Amino acid sequence: MSLESVVQVILERGAAEASQIVDAARTERERILAEVRAEEAKALAETEASARAEADRKRVQSLARAELESRKIVLAAQKEALDKVYAGALARLGDLPENTELLRRLLEANRDEWRSGGKVYSNPRDEPVVRKLVSSAFEGTIDCAGGIVIESGDGTRRVDLRYDSILRDVWDDAVKEVAQTLWPSKA
Repeated sequence: MSLESVVQVILERGAAEASQIVDAARTERERILAEVRAEEAKALAETEASARAEADRKRVQSLARAELESRKIVLAAQKEALDKVYAGALARLGDLPENTELLRRLLEANRDEWRSGGKVYSNPRDEPVVRKLVSSAFEGTIDCAGGIVIESGDGTRRVDLRYDSILRDVWDDAVKEVAQTLWPSKA
């Protein structure tokens, strides 16, 4: 074989090997790119899923916050309405047409407390009526919507029969029922 033919064979083999190496490199490059694209797609999907979950969590939190705030507003409005009802009831108690008869009955029912040296107090508006009913046992006036306070002669006991106190006791027992009447639950 001549030198030229040997060089030709070596060149052809070199070209074939180079072609195989280039083909193998291209194949490897495509495999690596496919892996990177798959990882990228997976990372993108995970990021999207995470972002959606975070958005859903924030939406739920925002809804819960808004619902809580609306409940607070409703409860504040309901409390304000109940306070107005209470104040209106207290104001009406002091202006009852049968106030004189109520005072007489309260004093009669607690006669033993004030007749044995006790002291009786009333609001300034009811003073003439109470003074007439208990005479010397009347001790003075107090700030209240109506009713009386009787103090024992030795000052150790007080019987609080003010309309304010009576209404507060009744109110404490009935406020839940009043609220249920005004705002029935949807249950």
